[in-house]
Amino acid sequence: MPARDPLAVLARLRRLEVAGARRVMAARQSDLAAASAGEAAARDAVAAELSGAPADYAAFLPRARAARDDAVAATARAEAAAELARAELVGARVQARVVEALMARRADAARAEAERRDQARLDDWRPAAP
Repeated sequence: MPARDPLAVLARLRRLEVAGARRVMAARQSDLAAASAGEAAARDAVAAELSGAPADYAAFLPRARAARDDAVAATARAEAAAELARAELVGARVQARVVEALMARRADAARAEAERRDQARLDDWRPAAP
């Protein structure tokens, strides 16, 4: 069984980490959209209740403010989680690019060494004696 190339294994691991970070980022963006929708609904509920009777509005307002404040806090938490997920995705991408650069550098060095060997063979070549 041939030995596995450590950089190839690391590159695969980094690709998997990037894919996982993308999934987490998508989930956090979805959470943020839901939280933003909840916040908008809470604000709309307060605005819709304004057209009702003042006594009803006075009874409704404390609960509505609490619901709105909870929705605003949930949106802030979702924004923070989305920002953290974005930063983790950026970090995963950077790590993947570093491994790709190392692999490219190694491939360039191997190519240069092969060219050097080929040139050395050409320099040492002598035609066969007649």
